Amino acid sequence: MTARASILCTLLLCAWTALAQQSNPAHADFLSPDPGVALLNSNLLVKKQVNEVNLVLSVTDRRGHFVNGLALGNFSIFDNDRQQTKITFFQNQTDLPLDIAVVLDSSASVGSRFDAEHHAITQFLHQTIRHEDTAVLFAFNQSIRVIAPINYNWREVSRRLKKVKPEGETALYDAVSTAADHLAQNPWPARRIIILVSDGEENRSQTSLADATAAILRADAVVYSVNAGDDDDTDAGKQGAEVLRELAQSTGGNYFRASMNGDVGSAFSKIRKELRSQYALAYKPSDLVGTQFHAVRVVAGSLLVRCRRGYYAK
Repeated sequence: MTARASILCTLLLCAWTALAQQSNPAHADFLSPDPGVALLNSNLLVKKQVNEVNLVLSVTDRRGHFVNGLALGNFSIFDNDRQQTKITFFQNQTDLPLDIAVVLDSSASVGSRFDAEHHAITQFLHQTIRHEDTAVLFAFNQSIRVIAPINYNWREVSRRLKKVKPEGETALYDAVSTAADHLAQNPWPARRIIILVSDGEENRSQTSLADATAAILRADAVVYSVNAGDDDDTDAGKQGAEVLRELAQSTGGNYFRASMNGDVGSAFSKIRKELRSQYALAYKPSDLVGTQFHAVRVVAGSLLVRCRRGYYAK
């Protein structure tokens, strides 16, 4: 074969490969451009479009038991009280990857329980994280720092956690805002989860609760808050619990209380179960003109549906 023929064959092979990739469904976008419902293969590389609203739903009965096996027809979606019909994606018991930020309070107010939380956090991540998932661990007092990205490096995570000493004040709103900004950098479809372990007693942030909630909603993230405080009967303890509850409820997550002996393991077990019992849904809003914030409500008969309360139109 001449050199010219060899070059020509190489060019033809490259062109054929590029054409095959363009027609390969593995390069399709996350959501179908037409109103039909798209099916997701968890092995696909997918991109997120900007004109859809993505929701993760947790559905329980009146006794708090998760309800699986529902179909799209069981749900009604309301955007600013307008029922939505352009559903572009639905998946039962979603396998969408997890992008988790664990945000651990290391201020002086949680010192008595801090060491007991290390094992529960490491065990939760070890049992929850799959190869397609990503996770990072933050610790905060009056400042916020990354302890470790999670990449099956359990000994390193444990070693770094042991070096964290509870001290200082509590910039809780700043910490969850930082975690939300971190999750927002991920361009791929994922369930963005913030797991906040704290007593909720804020005293140092430069941002407000409303600012932190807005940052979480803009990141399409969900907060699961674990109250590890030990002063439920004080005004500070009650206010802290209310902060943690509000962050969870407004973003579609859940609020948990550590057991009386300070064990957060049972709360992590419940979070892990919920993350594997969710639905993923996306729709194209019928009207993006007008108010910046859109309230979202999802109904499924007499069942209880939890999802974020809304989103900010871009």
